[in-house]
Amino acid sequence: MTDTSSNNIIIIKYCLPLSVVSFIIFLCGFFLDGIFKTSLWAAAVFSILVCLIIYCYTTEQITNQNRNQIKNLSFKSEKLSKLHYKLHLVNPKSELKEKVNFALDLLSESIPNRIFVCFYCNNNDLTYLTGTRANSLKKIEKISSEDPLVLDISNRIKTLTDCESLREAGGLDKPIRLSQGNNVNGQIMSVDFYSNFYALMIELGKEKLSDLENEILLEFCKSLALIFEDDERYKNNIAIKPKANKPNSDSDLLNNQLFNSMIPDDFSTLSGWKLAKHFVPSSKRADFMDILNLTTDKQMILLGKCSGYGLNAALYVSRLKLIIRCFIEEFQSPAKLLNKISRYLNSDLMPDIFIDLTAITFSASDSQVTLAMAGSTIPIINRTRSGFAEIPELQTGIPLGLFNQGTEPYKDQYLNLMPGDGILLHTDGITDFPGKGLERISNEDLKIILDKIPEQNADDMLNSIVRQIKNQNINELPEEDHSIIYLKAE
Repeated sequence: MTDTSSNNIIIIKYCLPLSVVSFIIFLCGFFLDGIFKTSLWAAAVFSILVCLIIYCYTTEQITNQNRNQIKNLSFKSEKLSKLHYKLHLVNPKSELKEKVNFALDLLSESIPNRIFVCFYCNNNDLTYLTGTRANSLKKIEKISSEDPLVLDISNRIKTLTDCESLREAGGLDKPIRLSQGNNVNGQIMSVDFYSNFYALMIELGKEKLSDLENEILLEFCKSLALIFEDDERYKNNIAIKPKANKPNSDSDLLNNQLFNSMIPDDFSTLSGWKLAKHFVPSSKRADFMDILNLTTDKQMILLGKCSGYGLNAALYVSRLKLIIRCFIEEFQSPAKLLNKISRYLNSDLMPDIFIDLTAITFSASDSQVTLAMAGSTIPIINRTRSGFAEIPELQTGIPLGLFNQGTEPYKDQYLNLMPGDGILLHTDGITDFPGKGLERISNEDLKIILDKIPEQNADDMLNSIVRQIKNQNINELPEEDHSIIYLKAE
């Protein structure tokens, strides 16, 4: 029984004939007498029971399968929406290689243990642009243009096709299978936008990609084509330029004032817990934090980011925080709160703005924390007394207000902490936009940093983390807000 239709066939094939046989036996038993009648009645009852058992079992299989299909669809939509959201953050002013590097890093996180290489159409020649792969420490590294792998792939591509024919055809009709030595297989995929060919994307690996990974790769190529298209438009001054605001205008001052009020000066926490925060504002303010008292011994932390910028985003987030405070007494569960907010925002008339948000509750009388996530980055658990940090498997969800997601898309998730353990929460500005001159870092990189830091109080722990991810020689503001919260169980 592999799908719903096969389960329905089983019902028709077995249950229906058994039902007919049972009915015939019942009629025969109804008109006969004696022991034979009793036997026929028993046979009829037995047939009916077997029929019911087959029906109930098959129906349960169908229900379980439908449930799994819904779960898989939800997981797939979460993966794809997060990838598209991350890719739209690419800075149009960056060099093309930097943009593609950013995109390939994201792809490597979604599909690990693969090699990704990009060749672009440069003056009618397929030229190597950039590539990524995981090293022995599972850290993503760039592939040099002098790497033998690049030279081998370049020669093989040029024997298969050329830039001019690809441009005329508008790209490849379908991926081309590619085989390397040591049982390494992969495929060549076209990066094109409305029949405008830009590049070839090559993926290699020992394991065969799953259906979900193939779909992620296909969607990635579509988004990568948009990056090439936007880069070309930007360089040719085709892109629509927004009207420049006067520096220090009234709207800028109001925007900064509103966002400044969204970062509390101090977090007062419950007995048994310590909380530290780090925040560096950018020129495009979008992050916000909050801490709410639910009861005398229970608090909720909120860490979020708005997809938009400027005064509209500031007003949107201000209103969101007001909505949260209105609903917090009724919905003290993080998931229930996010589900309520989601239904409220989906009826709003601002579809161009949405929110990444993590809500986490903790209590003075319990070491377990409860959290729900809406498109935000996964927190890292730091178990200092055990000597390791871990990235828990959590459902990250889809940003609030992005689209209608059903009745209750967000679920409460639980993490158990021991004394000395900490949770690191951060927005994607830390990982995706660490600063000028710095390479993008992943959650795995942050985990490695935490692994090496001995147990300290919350403030010192956070300062140690910041020192390792910050370039001391750069005094410029980051491209995106940098927000980190470290919650430690005492």
